[in-house]
Amino acid sequence: MESKRKLYKIIKTLSIIAVILVVSYFAYYKYQQSKIKIHPPEGFSVEVNTQDITEAGSKWLENYIQQYQVKYIPKKQEILQYSIEDTQIREKNVIQIDFSLEPKKPDEQNAHNWNGVLVKNKIKSQWVLWFEEKATPEGNFIYTVTKLQRPAAYDLEKYQTSGEKEKDQYRQEYEAEIPYEEKQYTYKIENKVCYVSYDKGNTWKKVPVSLDALVSVGDGRPYYNKLQEKSYIITPEKTAFIYGGTREYPLMITYSEDMGETWNTSEISKDIDSTRVKFTSFPKVKIGYVIVAGGRTMSQEGQIIYKTNDGGSTWKKAGSGPSTWLLKSAGFIDENLGFMSYPKIEGAETNFYRTEDGGKTFQPVILPAHKVESMGTTLEPFIQPETPYEEGGELFLLVGQGDQGDFQGGTVMAKYKSKDKGKTWSFVELVEPPSKEIG
Repeated sequence: MESKRKLYKIIKTLSIIAVILVVSYFAYYKYQQSKIKIHPPEGFSVEVNTQDITEAGSKWLENYIQQYQVKYIPKKQEILQYSIEDTQIREKNVIQIDFSLEPKKPDEQNAHNWNGVLVKNKIKSQWVLWFEEKATPEGNFIYTVTKLQRPAAYDLEKYQTSGEKEKDQYRQEYEAEIPYEEKQYTYKIENKVCYVSYDKGNTWKKVPVSLDALVSVGDGRPYYNKLQEKSYIITPEKTAFIYGGTREYPLMITYSEDMGETWNTSEISKDIDSTRVKFTSFPKVKIGYVIVAGGRTMSQEGQIIYKTNDGGSTWKKAGSGPSTWLLKSAGFIDENLGFMSYPKIEGAETNFYRTEDGGKTFQPVILPAHKVESMGTTLEPFIQPETPYEEGGELFLLVGQGDQGDFQGGTVMAKYKSKDKGKTWSFVELVEPPSKEIG
């Protein structure tokens, strides 16, 4: 018995020691991890003995990734190896590096952290790196990253800050006259006057609103050669132009129900002075909606829905938008059924909403994602719903790729249909976008 007690005490003592050792090692491991500091790309430097920007960029990336290969790095951050697939010089001291990473823990979150996509347990990234170069007394050079962008963001920024080219494009984009679109019901802006046509441009009727008023915006630059899409409608039964909502002009409507022979003008609201976009729908000649978005602060804004029951003579507020993100598209299919869409926001339930009570309340609509294959990668590029349209008793919807989309040039869209008035949707096919309304 005595020997058994001694053996039990020894086992107990050894067990306690083992637990202490495990806990101590775990604490030591965590302590070592707490000392690891991962530096962000911006501000990270490398010293090299060359002024070849591609060599410096490759060395910079090597040193940067080494942060994720040190001892005690958490497994969810550890990078086993990497490879550079391509390097391009975009401008002086700005290069693009295309590279692949093999993480210890390959998942979508890790790919997101590296601004890349997950492809067969590897992360593929494209980084545009802006370097600041400084010489050292020893004759070496220190390269420090001052900015990191994805290629699409870099291209957009260069376009927007291109100096003389931007000035030339400003006139072409905002002022130079655009040929009208040769369709049955169309408009044109000529000699700073807006006209409408109901016979493919054979005859024209003048819209009795000054061009300054017609194109005014309270937020952004006014176009003097085209109207904001969906801020107007042109049909034989109803022609309407929504304008104003700025400090200079109240929110107004000018409309005709006899193909431009006579016109009426009414005030919708005088309380709005920072309109960014406006959308109009007339499901019936006498029943119409105007949806106005403005008051932008960063990427947030408000929206107000107005309704008329007398063709546009008087208006009342019918509701507000379901989100404060920047409105992308909106419209009503019938007297009660309407839709509003917003930019795709990471983590948000949806960016597409539906009302069936004339804008009083909205419900989120979840679109089934359509996946495509591109360069060995599975993508879900279709993220930006437009306003649905009715055809043959069914609703159809086009979903674009957003401002940063680049699948097949970024223009191809996904077409969906609904048999339950937009509550649920199913994918139909990929389509080229319809021509934008120039006239």
